[in-house]
Amino acid sequence: MRKWIWKALDEVVNKKVYSNLYLRNHLQEVDEKDRALATRIFYGTIQNYRYCKECWSKYVKNKLHPKMDVLLTMSTYQLLFLDKVPSYAIVNDAVNIAKKINVKYAGLTNAVLHKVKPIETDNVALKYSLPDWLYKMWASQYGQEKALMMASASVNILPMYVRRNTLMTSEGDFDLDTFVCVQDPLYIYTGNDYFHHDYYQKGYMSAQDEGSFAIAKFVDPKENERILDCCAAPGTKTMAMAERMHNQGHIDSYDLHAHRKELIDSDAKRLGIDIVHAGVQDATTFKSSVLYDRILCDVPCSGYGVLSRKPDIKLHMVPEDMDSLIPLQYSILNNVCQHVKVGGVLVYSTCTMNKKENEKQIEKFLSAHEEFCLVDEKTIFSDTRQDGFYMAKLVRK
Repeated sequence: MRKWIWKALDEVVNKKVYSNLYLRNHLQEVDEKDRALATRIFYGTIQNYRYCKECWSKYVKNKLHPKMDVLLTMSTYQLLFLDKVPSYAIVNDAVNIAKKINVKYAGLTNAVLHKVKPIETDNVALKYSLPDWLYKMWASQYGQEKALMMASASVNILPMYVRRNTLMTSEGDFDLDTFVCVQDPLYIYTGNDYFHHDYYQKGYMSAQDEGSFAIAKFVDPKENERILDCCAAPGTKTMAMAERMHNQGHIDSYDLHAHRKELIDSDAKRLGIDIVHAGVQDATTFKSSVLYDRILCDVPCSGYGVLSRKPDIKLHMVPEDMDSLIPLQYSILNNVCQHVKVGGVLVYSTCTMNKKENEKQIEKFLSAHEEFCLVDEKTIFSDTRQDGFYMAKLVRK
């Protein structure tokens, strides 16, 4: 099992493969009885990567092979964060894996892992494996209390949430030990390997975090309305809106990339939804002769609100990411707004905690568009239960 985890982490850390996609495609390679633990070690290592590496790196003088970085970091995570796993098993497996990288690493691995212990630090960013610049930005924008809450939330193991497909099922279908009702149609899923569960295959459920579902509700779609989801793939919010519309109406669900458009099509088919019309469109240049009752503008963002669910963002984030995202977000908002009918609703949303991508974008937009007014604005901060999201509702006067 540990060899599988090591290979999986190497793909994410060194080859920049998305962690959730890797797990979706490869978790079935692990024995079913070991999948929960493998997932915990996999995600836990990524979430705590900076801290764990700091714990072992002071015992190593020379630069190591990148695969050794991964091995020592994942082994350190297990030694420091998992109480019920025997240390000798962790070290023994690590030594055997090290031999496969290079036999000379076996002794080093054994020596280092026997020395590793937790480090005490006043550096909050290091403690929660964040870059220093991100924590400073949060503290500046939201205050120390909120910054600390978001930092600690980034290492949480969040529950798996699923949305019941109200078109195909009743509440009684989810009255099972595997599901814990949060607020119908949202449930916590306590099983393993969600994608191979019978309910997923039949279209009875979809994975969706509380905050993501809150955005679909925030749009407040009604039966028989015409709606545009302009940055839609993989289509999670699109499908939630379609289900809330009882599959009555019309949703144009667009994405920039053709292969991601296919994800929308396949999910609509799986869920028995036929009001979704997927297409390939660039939201910055999109044109339509049709006006929409509601438009969801869920723009590409830095993802600082979903670090616990997508921890590989932590591994590769740099402040320069925002330099290209912020003008892109505004360009999308500035373009699609012209396709909202008078009295219609435009919702702007992100899964990030950064006022430059959130409140400041709305302020800039409203100063340039007097025909819109802000009627509601909400920030969901990441915590022990859910990821963080921002949403603003604008109405065309």
